Amino acid sequence: MPEKKRKRSSHDAGHRPEKRAAIEQPPPATVKISVVPEEDEWAPIVANTPGLSFPPDISLKPYRRARKSHAPSTGKSLVSMSEHLLHTSAHPKIDYLGKEEERGGSDSLLNHYLGVYDPESGQLQLVRARKLVLRGSVRPALASVQNTPKQENGLSARNTLGLTFGTKKSQRAIESITKNAISPSKIRGQPTSSHNPIATSVLDSMAAKSSFMPTREELQASVDDSKPRPKPNLDAETPAEVYSIEQLVGPGKLAQMTIKEWQDAIEADEEILTTSRFVSRRVQAIVKSDDIRKLKTLKYLLLLVEWYNALRPGLKGVGRKVLAPEKLHEQLTGWSSSLIDSVSQRFTSGAGSRDVTRWHLDNLITHICALAITVDGFATNVYDLGQDLKLENKHTKKYYREIGTQVGPPTEGEIKKLGWVKKDVVARLRIPLTFPKMRVLDARKRR
Repeated sequence: MPEKKRKRSSHDAGHRPEKRAAIEQPPPATVKISVVPEEDEWAPIVANTPGLSFPPDISLKPYRRARKSHAPSTGKSLVSMSEHLLHTSAHPKIDYLGKEEERGGSDSLLNHYLGVYDPESGQLQLVRARKLVLRGSVRPALASVQNTPKQENGLSARNTLGLTFGTKKSQRAIESITKNAISPSKIRGQPTSSHNPIATSVLDSMAAKSSFMPTREELQASVDDSKPRPKPNLDAETPAEVYSIEQLVGPGKLAQMTIKEWQDAIEADEEILTTSRFVSRRVQAIVKSDDIRKLKTLKYLLLLVEWYNALRPGLKGVGRKVLAPEKLHEQLTGWSSSLIDSVSQRFTSGAGSRDVTRWHLDNLITHICALAITVDGFATNVYDLGQDLKLENKHTKKYYREIGTQVGPPTEGEIKKLGWVKKDVVARLRIPLTFPKMRVLDARKRR
């Protein structure tokens, strides 16, 4: 039979447990709060470790220095006049550094206090504390002197990080660059522990091919020879030797220039009017100077200006086109057919061609500029010729620079003697000649 439970005796019913509940004392009605005055710059530290598990068996060493600028809300207390720092290298792999939060942080405008409360007396004492943020950084591994004789540069450090923490794609790219790299020591000819025949072969082939490459001076000379302008005498010692009149006019052309009509008009005190502003302003003075050679040069310049103005726009606005021979001879009255044909043959694409390319047009204008500066004694006002050729002032100056002149304002003597004004532009042919240099684009702009 199952055993019945024993009933609780009357003696057990009157028994009470020996442990008694503690009687809580009521808190004091008032709490007295006091602030401990700051006696020096050392104060308790409240450290925060965001995202970090700090080992409890590691001690931190405090440091203190004067604060450069204190926050406006802290006033001029002893704590605010200095800043503290905690540091330790006791961990084998991580350096721990605790710093106060700089201005602009979430707690930079707050003052932190530690409180000690005495429940018996009801007093709460507050003391000013410092708030530091403790962070850890992995200490870089120190390589042995035998393995790393030189400190890694920025690129090597980035490659190391990429191989360690990068994606598979970036790791493959870094490995490819490393395999195909040529050691700088081999390029400089320094002795190395291992000889790389592939790098030596590449460098030798580069040196062999680059030896036949032209220098910058040779390139500049080649560009100068191909430019559309009269060929200057670079060995000239005076401006008159730079461009000879026979070169600018052509062999035998001065003898075909008739100037008797101009001479007769000046002797009869008649005004000579031409289609050229440049020629009309100078013909009288040159006739009176009895310089026959310069007068014939001026007459040939007039022929080039009239032939230039007789050109018509080319197809689709590219270049210019010469009129048919019959119409050209009708428009250029007063000139022999042989002179007109010689100019057409000289400044067109070829014999029998009527096309004037951009190169030939620039060649014609630079020849006119060279003739003009020769007539004016190697210093001329560019305005008159620009009006004859219907060119803007900036384009006229560009053509004068192409023949080696220096372009600038007139001097005080030229203003008094020739009546020029300061805003005029004067081109001067001087020794040594100054030509526009070949433009070399920066490698970053070519990309």
